This record gives sequence, structure tokens and C-alpha cells, in this order.
Amino acid sequence: MEENQNPEVTKLTVDSLGKIPMLAIMEHSRIPWGIKDNQSRTVYINEAALDFANIPVGFDFEGRLDQEFPCPWAELAPELQAQDRKAESSHKPEEAIVTSYYTRNSVLEPYYLPKFPIYNKEGDVLGTIWCAKKFSFISISEFFNSLKPSVVNLTPPVDTFTEKELDIIFYAFQKLSTKDIATKLSLSHRTVENRLQRIYDKIGVNSLPGLVEYCHKTGLNNYVPKKLLREGVEFFW
Repeated sequence: MEENQNPEVTKLTVDSLGKIPMLAIMEHSRIPWGIKDNQSRTVYINEAALDFANIPVGFDFEGRLDQEFPCPWAELAPELQAQDRKAESSHKPEEAIVTSYYTRNSVLEPYYLPKFPIYNKEGDVLGTIWCAKKFSFISISEFFNSLKPSVVNLTPPVDTFTEKELDIIFYAFQKLSTKDIATKLSLSHRTVENRLQRIYDKIGVNSLPGLVEYCHKTGLNNYVPKKLLREGVEFFW
């Protein structure tokens, strides 16, 4: 280190934390971050968030409400602003899973979107700060089998099956009976049994455990039919 270099710039201490601009952290982050005031007007969005939210290049976002953005998720403004108010009033993080069309490819996906209240030195709430991460999930059985959380996949990882067969696989993996699957898909019990047998034949298994194992190996355990995913906000409160 050069003798004239300020050690406070290179060494992280409790005292130095107050000298690190919050925006500097967000600017260099690959995670989408944004800040809104206590009226839900956008104050700041980093580069990763611009791409994540598919905000048009050059769009003047400062001071805009959610519903003023030319993006599909703008239709979710009432729910998003309810989350803002909840975070501000509860003085704690408020979490939600928000499903809409994200990224520059405009893909319908669920994202985990927590919001945190922002305070001034006097402890007054000034607004909220949010970040976004592709939603991961894990079932109770997977948890106890030490499997890692996975990202929901709307595109089947294999091209072995028809769309109708993929519907059967999705519900069969959830351990639904053939009768319950038939009800879900408005099919006859016999039709479901026949399609399930064709699925078994295609992958060389003869029972549900074999199908479940196949799903884990190929990634089909994370597949969700697009028809089941709808735009919206699911709150954690």
C-alpha cells in the first residue's frame, strides 16, 4: 500500500460503513435493485433492474408510479403498492412472489421480490428498497432428502413428451392419484391411466417411483406448465 493512500478507503470497518454510498453497492450489483419513496414513486433503478423489468431504454423512470411504466407488470401496481405500504408500516421486510413478463426476452416467470423500509437518521420511513431474484422452491420431501432449491422452469428440459403427457407428468410428480389427475385435466380416469402407461413406456420404467426418479435426473421436477402460471402477486403475510 502506498504511504499516502487513505486506509479508510481500502479497509472495511464499522466506522467506515457510513461512508459507503448505498447507490455504489447497487450500481455494481448484478442483482436487480430499486428504490421508491413513500408514495411509491420510483427514485432509482440499477442497470440490472432495468433489464429485469424490461423497461424501455431511455425511459424516464424517476418519479413514476408502477402503473406509469410501459411494462406488463404495471397492471400489478395495486398489489405492488400494497406491499410498499406494508413494509413501511410494519418496519420489517415484506416478501412476495411476483409473476409477470420479465427480462428483455419478455418471459413469464415468478420472481421473489422482498421490500425493505428505508429510514433517515431520525428513524422516519422515507420509502422502500427492493430487489428481485428468480423464484426457487423446494418441497418438504425434497428438503429432507437434502435436495437443493430449484428455479421454476416453464420450458420442458426434454422433448420426449407431448404437451398432454407433460400435464400428466406434472400432476403425477405431485403424487396425485390418477383419479385426481383426471379431475384436474377434465379427462376420464381411463385416459389418464393410458397416457401414464405410454409415459412409462417412453422412459423405460413401470411405476411412479421410476417416473419421479427420471424427473429428478432430467430436471422435469422443476417444470410447470405455462397454462398454470398466471400474472399476479402472492404475498407472504
